[in-house]
Amino acid sequence: MHEAVREAQQGRAQAFELLVERYGASMLRIASGILGPDDGRDAAQEAFVHAWRELPRLREPDRFEPWLRRIVVNQCRKALRGRRRRPALSLDRPLAVVTEPATTTDFRDAVHAREALDGAFEALSADQRAVVVLHYGAGLSLREAAETMEVAVGTAKSRLNAALSRLRKVVEVQ
Repeated sequence: MHEAVREAQQGRAQAFELLVERYGASMLRIASGILGPDDGRDAAQEAFVHAWRELPRLREPDRFEPWLRRIVVNQCRKALRGRRRRPALSLDRPLAVVTEPATTTDFRDAVHAREALDGAFEALSADQRAVVVLHYGAGLSLREAAETMEVAVGTAKSRLNAALSRLRKVVEVQ
């Protein structure tokens, strides 16, 4: 793939298409994990457009994947900052608790739990979402997630811990 990166840096569109084919699904997974499927598709596409424009400036072609991941995460952050359509769920107030017994097999319990967890995830900051998705969704180590987010490993750990604490509150209520 390093050769494809070098060729794409020289403006060869076919080489860049190979890179999109190779990395498109994983970048879409990251963006969709952070933003949801619809906005994730848009962010991933914008990230590839940005990458095409900035590719000649990439100094280390062997670092293409982490560089592209960073662009995707930054596009997601930008999208979250601009998102004003729905108010975020506050985790400071208690969520509705399912009143049916825990032993029931009614699918609605799972739906309610999923809605609560989705709402809690929506309430996380962009950086908290990113570290959760990079670490658990993309399977990156905390060091790799920190590198992608351009923060210290300790910062990534604290953001992950804060995100998991907030999500645990929701799970405990359920």
